[in-house]
Amino acid sequence: MSAYDRAVQRALAATGQTNLTIRQLGALLDRAEEATPYAQHLQRLQPGHATTRSRLQAVGMTCAQIGLQDDGAPEFLDALLEELAQR
Repeated sequence: MSAYDRAVQRALAATGQTNLTIRQLGALLDRAEEATPYAQHLQRLQPGHATTRSRLQAVGMTCAQIGLQDDGAPEFLDALLEELAQR
C-alpha cells in the first residue's frame, strides 16, 4: 500500500466513511482531487477559518462550486490534506 493509499484510509476513518463501495470511494477520490487546488487556495485566502466548509461559507461559495458534494466530502478533503501534509 502506498503512502497516499494509507493517507486515504486514515482520512476515511477520521471522517467515518469506512463503509463505501469501490465505486463510491473512486467518486469521492475524484471529487477530492478536483477540489484540492481550490481548497488550498481558500486556505491561503481565509487562514482564519479551520475547515474547507467554513472557508467556502466565508467567501459565499458552495461545496458544489468546487466539485464536492455536501455529503461529508469537504471533511474528507480536509482530513486527506492534513494526512498528506504530515508526510
